[in-house]
Amino acid sequence: MITREKLLKFSMWQAIIGALVFVINYFFFHFVTDDGITLVWHPEAGKPFVADLIGVFGTLFLFGAAVTLLASFIFFDKNNKSEENK
Repeated sequence: MITREKLLKFSMWQAIIGALVFVINYFFFHFVTDDGITLVWHPEAGKPFVADLIGVFGTLFLFGAAVTLLASFIFFDKNNKSEENK
């Protein structure tokens, strides 16, 4: 059964994964070029389409985390006594 605590934990994990995807996006934006992976920081994206796709993927994770967090607050009571008795 879905509980408020499970939704809060799911929202937290989605936010963590979204943040990690944005770190990977930063790496792809600044360190990946047409020649491959470099250790030199570039101010412009070498592979802008790939960086954009990874950024959209991270945004979807953060959006899912926000929706899950709102659902846990809207659909479940903070002090639900019926679930405590089970």
